[in-house]
Amino acid sequence: MHPPSRSCPIVRRRRVRSVAGILICAVTYAALWDIDDSGVLIARKWWFQPRRQLAYLDSNPVRPVPYGKGEINPNYQSFLKPSEIDGMMFLRNRKLGQPQQLQEVGGENNEGGGLPTTDPSVLSSSCDNIFLFMPQSFAHHGHGSQLNNYILASLIASHTNRAMLLLDPPRESNEYKSNSQFGCPLEAWQTKEGAKPKKIGWNEDFPNGLSRLIKHPSWLSRECALPCQDTMSYEDWDELRLEYRGDTTPYEFQCSNSNNDGIGAQPTNVIVMGGREIRDYFISYYRDQMINRDLSSNPTSISSAKQWAMRVGATSDEAQVFANLLTDRQDIWDYIAAIMARSGLLRFQPWIARDVEQYMQEMVDLPLNVPYDAIHVRRGDKITTDARRLVINFWQSLGEYDEETGSVPQDYIPFRYYLSQFEESVTCSPNPRIVYVATDDVLEVQNEVNDLPKDSDGNTVLIYEDGERSCHKFQFIFSRVDPTLGLHINTGPIKGDCEERYARNIASIADLLILAKSNVYVGEYNSNWGRLIRMFRLRMSSRNKIENGARPVTQRGQMLIAFGRKRPGPPGLHINTGPIKGDCEERYARNIASIADLLILAKSNVYVGEYNSNWGRLIRMFRLRMSSRNKIENGARPVTQRGQMLIAFGRKRPGPPLKR
Repeated sequence: MHPPSRSCPIVRRRRVRSVAGILICAVTYAALWDIDDSGVLIARKWWFQPRRQLAYLDSNPVRPVPYGKGEINPNYQSFLKPSEIDGMMFLRNRKLGQPQQLQEVGGENNEGGGLPTTDPSVLSSSCDNIFLFMPQSFAHHGHGSQLNNYILASLIASHTNRAMLLLDPPRESNEYKSNSQFGCPLEAWQTKEGAKPKKIGWNEDFPNGLSRLIKHPSWLSRECALPCQDTMSYEDWDELRLEYRGDTTPYEFQCSNSNNDGIGAQPTNVIVMGGREIRDYFISYYRDQMINRDLSSNPTSISSAKQWAMRVGATSDEAQVFANLLTDRQDIWDYIAAIMARSGLLRFQPWIARDVEQYMQEMVDLPLNVPYDAIHVRRGDKITTDARRLVINFWQSLGEYDEETGSVPQDYIPFRYYLSQFEESVTCSPNPRIVYVATDDVLEVQNEVNDLPKDSDGNTVLIYEDGERSCHKFQFIFSRVDPTLGLHINTGPIKGDCEERYARNIASIADLLILAKSNVYVGEYNSNWGRLIRMFRLRMSSRNKIENGARPVTQRGQMLIAFGRKRPGPPGLHINTGPIKGDCEERYARNIASIADLLILAKSNVYVGEYNSNWGRLIRMFRLRMSSRNKIENGARPVTQRGQMLIAFGRKRPGPPLKR
């Protein structure tokens, strides 16, 4: 008789281990791998890819763009990295842009003008229907305001299925000596060759106005020529714009283009708008049409939304997702904005990209190939006008607002409060965070940074009232540009100083690009910059992810709002502090506070201000008084001022009353 075998338990144990091993492998496989929307096996991001850290430079290979005798780096030409812009969009749009027969949907065809009589979904995709944008009326605004206004115009043009053309003023109608509010790069001059090139005059073929800053994309212009050139001058278009700006419905002008093929004149329908009209008509006329998905009131709303998305570069799948966004207005605005951003809506001219790159290399000590954070601190006129209530609310929350006198410790929100946003929303790191600071109050913010506590390595830290120290450490970087140069594009006179104006232009564009491509951005939506930057940090979620509960649009990196409203509204639209609807008591309180300030300033003995502000020009008008005829004949000035009015900086002559 043989003894009992010991091999059976061993075999059983091996089988158990094998089954357990298979189960472990299966669970691990499911945890590590996933199937994307196209059925391809991919690694799950939570395991293989920690939260992506954003650097300025594109991590993908970038092909230089030829320009003149050299080339430019496209990393400095757009708010997006080159690999994030969809180059195939142009090919798709050419297919969409084939001329179609214009279909009338009612109304009379009035020669010389009339109200729009065509539905946007069936308007021709050729050059027969034009949206003519005249940006010069906003030329005295800052970069953020002008670029946001351009984005708003692009929304209207693409929604109404019209070719969008920019009409900048010609030299004889341009109030800027250099023909552009953005100053004069080297290419703006005619030069005489020699050992040292000599400027001998303006380059008449060089772009003027807004076109000197941005490249208007062909998918918006459809490469159409300026309409009705034989009969309409710049002044004629501007007069037409002003004549009908008060109408409740955008006015459509009809004229005829000369035709060289002998067939005859080609009729063209044109809607012309400037900056103010863009905002007004968007709010009163276009906005509700763009977000309407109610089939009972508009049976074509879903199909029209899908066509709109495809016109600005969406795939068929993305366009369907956009059309199906029914409830959340912010999702609708964010999705269309993300499509337009990906399609390359805002690209700067090559000379801008060249000079921004040189500026960053010489004036900004920021490593561009590693992740960094950025903070935008907007003070200046914003904190005395739009953001005044937000400043008061901040100090009220700390119990440091004097209700009787209306005084606050500082007329701004301290820089340390911006830093506190990291504590609430950003994961701590053992290494100091590199933070670029863009501000129009450089010296004061630098002083605030110097006053903050430092650790033994010289890193800035935050210590709270209870003595607890923040887990974050900071190293701050400021541009080395001279703050006395001026930080607003319109600091200084309109005439002359075009090189200084251009230097301010390049410094501002560099700041905007650095902010847009930062890993963590801290700012606020009361600033045009904040809303502009947000648009180019948006990215669309796939249809599959949305159907599984993901948000339609997410953000690249993190965007932290230091104060004010958390929802920015439509892309490109300027928003006042507080909502348009409701909150009427707070809005009225801001109204009363502003009127009181204006009255006090206007009746002061000595007033110190500047003409770049609407307030300054308004106040000056009501401090003027006429001299008598007798005094004028004896050499007195025709008009004098009550009290004294001192101009702190910028132009010394205000121009026509209330004209910017």
